[in-house]
Order: sequence, then C-alpha cells, then structure tokens
Amino acid sequence: MICTLCSTHQLDHGRLCPDCARTTLGRLAQLPRLWATLEAWLSPGTAGPAGPAQYGGRTRMAEAPMPLNQEVLDLRGPGGIIGVLEDWREAIHSERHLPVPARTGSLWYRLTRASAGLQDQVHFIVLWEQGGQLALEVRHLVDRVRAVVQPGRALDEPPEPTFLGYCIAVDEGGIICGRRLWADLRRTVQCGWCLCQYPPDTWLALRRFQPGNHPPPGEQPADGRAPGTAAA
Repeated sequence: MICTLCSTHQLDHGRLCPDCARTTLGRLAQLPRLWATLEAWLSPGTAGPAGPAQYGGRTRMAEAPMPLNQEVLDLRGPGGIIGVLEDWREAIHSERHLPVPARTGSLWYRLTRASAGLQDQVHFIVLWEQGGQLALEVRHLVDRVRAVVQPGRALDEPPEPTFLGYCIAVDEGGIICGRRLWADLRRTVQCGWCLCQYPPDTWLALRRFQPGNHPPPGEQPADGRAPGTAAA
C-alpha cells in the first residue's frame, strides 16, 4: 500500500507514512494559531479622512482597508476549522467506542480541545482506514488559511510574506517607527528597524492603530511598544 497523503512511500501497514504522520501532527498543532491569525483579516480596516499621516518624520497616505473576506468568516466560524476537527474527533471516538466530547464552551476552547484530542490519537490515525482522508482535510485547512494570509501563491510554493502594516512602536522621543511589517506564518513578525515583535494575537490591534485609522477612546497604546512586544 502507498501512503494516502504523499502517494510516494510504500507502507507495510497503516495509511500514513512516518513523514506524513509527523507533518499531520504538526498541522494539527498549528491550526489553533492559524485560526487566531485570521482575526486580523476578519474586519476590514477603517479608512480615516483623506490626508497624510505623520510617521517617524516621514509622511505617507493611509493604507487602503482590506476587504472583508467570506473565506475568513467560513474558516473562523463553528463549521470551519473548528467543525472539521470536532467532526473527526467524534468519528474517532465513535470508532473506538469512547465517550463523545460535548461541543461546549467558547470557539477557542473548542478548537484547542479538538486539536489536542486529535493529536493524542495520532497513533490510531496512522493505522485507521480514514486516517488518510483526515490528513488530507487537515492539510486543506492549512492551505486555505495560507491562501488568505499569503494570497497569490501556489500551494506547493514556499510561503511568501504579505504586507501586514506599519510598525507603531514609539521611541523615547515620541517618534513612531513606521517601518513596513510583513506577515509570515513561519515566524514571529518583528520590525527590522526597532525589533518590536507582533505575535498573531496583536495583528488586529496593529491594524486598528494604522495611520489614518481612529481607534475608540481608551484604546490608545499605553506605552511606546503596544500592541507589539519589545525585543529583549
């Protein structure tokens, strides 16, 4: 039998080769972070009034808002990434005559629980007759997220960074950095000039504070590094 995911390696038993099993395990672990990353693409930016924004002594026009993407809504909704993982977890529990977990709690809780539950079953998945289909659907979910965050790239090409926004870190003199930032699912986003870091859970706030946008009162950064994280 040939591995049902890569269609390359011969197998003596099971449905997935060791390489594809490790890759699938990594994708399952990655999906909660990818789901959180999509929040930055959930709401379009709000363009401010026409006119330049002053950034670190340089003047530039505000970036055009990113359009709302239905694919993001589908992926982040209960029937998207979360629903797919929960469906597979329930199928495995039914196959193994285990109690089926209830779909309760916040979406984030449900997602992390389903992801962890499937990771715990990876040894069964490798041997299960449906394991190849599970691995294919997990890979497809990751590819769909990448198509949103890094559009225009073929799925078999190395991922290329996409423009995220401008660094909003403020130095001791009150000057905003303003260096361009690039989203890259392979690594933490870090400004190449001031070294301020922006984990995925800060991307939505970063979009909100872009030049020309007007965050609600009380949401102004409390210090020069918010919402990013200063490098040590």
